[in-house]
Amino acid sequence: MDERLKIRLDLWQLEIFCTVVEFQSFSQAAEALFLSQPAVTSHIMALEKRLGVKLFDRTTRKVKPTPAGELLYKHAKTLLAEHEAMLQELSQFQGGLVGQLVFGASTTPAHYLLPPIMAKFCRQFPQTCLRMRIGSSGQVLERVLNGELEMGVVGMTFDAPNLRFVPLWSDEVVLIVHPEHEWANRSFVPIAELSSQTFVFREEGSGTRKTFEQFLSQNNFSPHQLTVVAEVESTEAIKRFVASGGGVGFASVRTINDEEREHLRIVRLQEGRITRQFYAVITTNRTNSPLCNLFVRFLKEQVG
Repeated sequence: MDERLKIRLDLWQLEIFCTVVEFQSFSQAAEALFLSQPAVTSHIMALEKRLGVKLFDRTTRKVKPTPAGELLYKHAKTLLAEHEAMLQELSQFQGGLVGQLVFGASTTPAHYLLPPIMAKFCRQFPQTCLRMRIGSSGQVLERVLNGELEMGVVGMTFDAPNLRFVPLWSDEVVLIVHPEHEWANRSFVPIAELSSQTFVFREEGSGTRKTFEQFLSQNNFSPHQLTVVAEVESTEAIKRFVASGGGVGFASVRTINDEEREHLRIVRLQEGRITRQFYAVITTNRTNSPLCNLFVRFLKEQVG
């Protein structure tokens, strides 16, 4: 018998390996897995020895998978997903759903919409564990596509044959200004006046940014006509920047609470409201776990 056929891989080592790939760091992977860094290193070395191939190229800043590591990652994610799905399906014969769901969410739903829903879900299904990873809508979609995340909650769609988008909450993107700004007492401003201001923008890949830029383009105004003095990666940073008098920003109206409206003023565009939808996104080319399907149904039930 070919000696290669006798290799039996440890699922725990594969999970450690995948975590190192995703964090590109042994130390961050160790922290995420509640292990010591030497323990993570030991498991990776044992896996490399068992397979007889080098899995990572190590640099001073981060580690990257070798071609062999990339191949292993692709198959390991499938194995781990099937293993989790099997455990979840078997748990139903024991009277309850058990398991964990690793999903992604863009910043607005992650910080403002999902936490109370997740708490409600965990109370109703106490033997499950939800692990949320936060990134821009673009980052979440990419990680769902490559299998790193089983599902996501995002603020934009993407034209990909292997993704299905389930509509959840509606939203509106608005301009926000400092209370002493010249627009503070105006309810509406025309798009043409935007070029007179300095802006703070969300990062590339943000669903909020994409929605705002698409609306401008649809009204024959190029986003490149705006003066952007800062770019940040969260809505909270946008609000703090504007509240400090740094410029004009834009954000989901859902993210601005009553207390913050003392330090910020909401302004809309005369050309119309900037609306969008939040979606749950899942793949159609992989089998989704029972927990994933249940969580998507649960999210739809909370829409109101």
